[in-house]
Amino acid sequence: MRRRPLIALLTTLAALATASVAGAITINGTVTAGATLTATSTNTPSFSLTLNGVDQTPTYTFGISVVDARGIASGSPGGWNLTVTSTTFNDGAGHTFPTNASTITSVATGCGASSTCTAPTNAIANTNLSVPAATVAPAPVKYENASSGTGLGTNTITSTVQVAVPSNVFAGTYSSTVTVAIAATP
Repeated sequence: MRRRPLIALLTTLAALATASVAGAITINGTVTAGATLTATSTNTPSFSLTLNGVDQTPTYTFGISVVDARGIASGSPGGWNLTVTSTTFNDGAGHTFPTNASTITSVATGCGASSTCTAPTNAIANTNLSVPAATVAPAPVKYENASSGTGLGTNTITSTVQVAVPSNVFAGTYSSTVTVAIAATP
């Protein structure tokens, strides 16, 4: 009869030895929205050509790094838009290209370095978009946007611009100032 209490004791001790005590640990993390919404240039665009007696259309690309660290969720007011305007290409000696010389032919987006971004959801027709130009830069036009809840993190926006160079221009170095601005609405 002594065996039964001994077996019962050993069974109980074995059960206690294999039982583990677990506790639930709750971790809270607070993510505070930033105030950053910026657009900065990522390159120095240029093009070159040799006059040959016919109109030519060289291209250049300009990159913009958009940082939206505001942490605005979908359905909340948010989003952003980029606008563009420019001055007329001028050689400094009074020779210019036409004011309608520059046209955005494509826009590509991607995440910036070290950023897990939310790509912008664009609603603007931005192919074959004329870039406004005048001696003094005229009113800008929207060329890219991010609807609410998109375009978060760092996004790189790369635009290809075609420049219509008439065959009757004077040889020289022409320059234009392109101004890109960001606004906090789609």
